[in-house]
Amino acid sequence: MQSIVKKDLDLPTLRNESSNVKGLSHPVESIQLDQGKTEIKLKNFAMKNVFGTHMVMNNEIEKQIYSQFKRLPTLQSSMVGLETILGLDEDFDFGDYLCDPATSEAPLPQLHTSMEHRLGMTSSKSIL
Repeated sequence: MQSIVKKDLDLPTLRNESSNVKGLSHPVESIQLDQGKTEIKLKNFAMKNVFGTHMVMNNEIEKQIYSQFKRLPTLQSSMVGLETILGLDEDFDFGDYLCDPATSEAPLPQLHTSMEHRLGMTSSKSIL
């Protein structure tokens, strides 16, 4: 059973095995950097064993769908659906408060200019 779990998850261990992250000075540092990936692998492994492989595929499709929702370039895109699916809406971090573009001192770009640039409609020639 342990060999099946180890083979399916491919998790790093502390004993005589290399981590997924190379060039680090301490094994605990590599474990901390791999924590998010490991947590996702364990969650998917548990879901696959309890509900079947269709549940894991369904969640991956939902993540892809929710990550595609974007607003216009000058409007803030909150990605609430993706945060809810990933469980990131339950914690309140410094980034939630300090990285708010609405409170930034930098001016937002003009909507029409940014959309023309995005669609490739910007001409380098000046009319004047």
